[in-house]
Parts: sequence; C-alpha cells; structure tokens
Amino acid sequence: MTVLVTGANGYIGRAVCTRFQIAGHRVLGLARSRVAAATLQAWGITPVHGSLDDIGRLAEAAAAADIVIDTASADHADSTYALLDALAGTGKKYVRTSGTGVYTDLAQGDLNERIFTEDAEHTPAEVVAVRYATDLAVQEAAARGVHTIVIRPSMVYDHGASEQLPLLIRQALTSGRSLYVGKGENRWGNVYLGDLAEAYLLAVQKAEAGSVYNLAAGEARMGDIAEAVARLVGLDEAESCEPEVAYAAFGRRWVDVALSSNSRVDSRRAREELGWEPQGPSLLDEIEAGSYRRLWAHKADPHDHVQGDS
Repeated sequence: MTVLVTGANGYIGRAVCTRFQIAGHRVLGLARSRVAAATLQAWGITPVHGSLDDIGRLAEAAAAADIVIDTASADHADSTYALLDALAGTGKKYVRTSGTGVYTDLAQGDLNERIFTEDAEHTPAEVVAVRYATDLAVQEAAARGVHTIVIRPSMVYDHGASEQLPLLIRQALTSGRSLYVGKGENRWGNVYLGDLAEAYLLAVQKAEAGSVYNLAAGEARMGDIAEAVARLVGLDEAESCEPEVAYAAFGRRWVDVALSSNSRVDSRRAREELGWEPQGPSLLDEIEAGSYRRLWAHKADPHDHVQGDS
C-alpha cells in the first residue's frame, strides 16, 4: 500500500511512518519546506511538498495514496474536511489523529472519577469543542464512502519527548520549580509512542469504517508526574500552585486542557477489536530511568560543560 502521512516530521507522525515502513508499505510524507523534504528523504520517505493550508495539493496527494493518516494537527478542521471531500466515494482509509484531551474537564487539579468509553455521551468543554466536532464529522463521513478511523491518543511519551512532558521539564529546569495545579489529584491516561504507532497499523488492518479508539495503556496523577520531573532534574520536590501561576508559566489553554484537567479513558475497545497489547514501560519509569533521564537529567548538572570548555 501507499500511505500518505501528514505531520510526517512530527513526534507521532515519524513513529507512524517507521511502523508502516517496517510493515512493508510505501510512505509519502507531507513536507512544508526543503529541509523537511530532505529529512523525509533521508528516512526513506517520499516527500510531498505542501502544507495543510494547500487544499488543492492536499487533495492531489490523497488521491495518489491508498491510505491517508493525518497526524499533523487535530485542530486544523479545514484540512480535515478537504481530505474527506477528496476521499469521498473512494472507500479509501482515512485515519484522523485527535486526542483524549477532548474529555478535559477543567478540574483545576481535582480528581474526576469518570472514565470515558468511545460511546459515552459527552459535551466537550468549549476549548476543545471544535476538535470534538471534527472527530464526529470524520466518523459520519463513513456514510460518504470513506473508511474513516479516529484515534485519540492520551499523553504520549518516549524518546525524551511528548506534547506535554518537555514543557514541564523545561519549566522545572529554568525556574527551579516543578509545578502541578491545586491538589495534583487530576489524572491523565498515557501511552508509549511505540505502542501508539502499533495501534495505527492495527487500526488500518482491522478497524471498521466509522470507528473511534481511545488509547491509553495506563494513567498517572499529575502530581506524581510533577514529582518524577522534580527528581529527574534534581529538585527536592514538586510544588502545588494556583491556576494563575500555571497560566503564567505554561499558557492558559495548555493548563486548562492538560495540566489541571482529567482525561481518563477505557481502551478495551482497541484491545478487543484490534488485538492491541501495549508493551512499553510505564510513564513514571520512563521519566525517571529511561529516555527522559538520558536526554534531560544532565541539563540540571552544574558540572555538565559544553565540549571544549576548560
């Protein structure tokens, strides 16, 4: 198969490309610049020049592929609808990357006991309402002859990166404070990057049209994540803060959607329908003893010098 991946140079996109290459598929990657295109070529990915705003080019690229996997942005609705229009009536598979952030509850550090399944009735917070509505539109596009699949990863980790963790680590390094909001009892599901990439391949192989999957292999208290970050960078302990302090440090949207909210999901559907079996280490172990320690811990070491310094 020929697989087009948007966001191929990104954190999730790169892992998805690699997994499909290993499975023997030809991978095309959307590239916005010459540097991005050259990077993809070095990885054995055929670059397709264009961006999410190049609607015509995006449609052409989709027409040249058997499968389209959109990892570039969960919040670029125009490109999502353009891809659905381009694929209408073809029966081709379109995989949208959303996120379990659609379940954010603006809890400001308090625990919410609710755990969401894919079929749960849900009215999203305004900050993620467009993303959730786009998820529903993708599901409904199955009736237009597109084999649609929505994947909602929870907090992704590995390779010392993710959407959320580097922000927490940088803040702790630069300010000397590893922060969580309020009681820090709020919880997020999490998933190892390699396990997530495997889920994309399984979904393309097995998922029915109109499917949606919430993906988490475990979950952790945000207070415990902040404590792990503190130990990683050599601080005595994490600190609770008021939402306003976190807004100033990280930005309001990110705090409301992630740092201070709950996003708890049931992933039995992926396990039962796709045969998904996560294998990666736990989030807290990976922060303290895995890739995050290899890539980040030395940055807090006062004896760590740039090579060549005396």
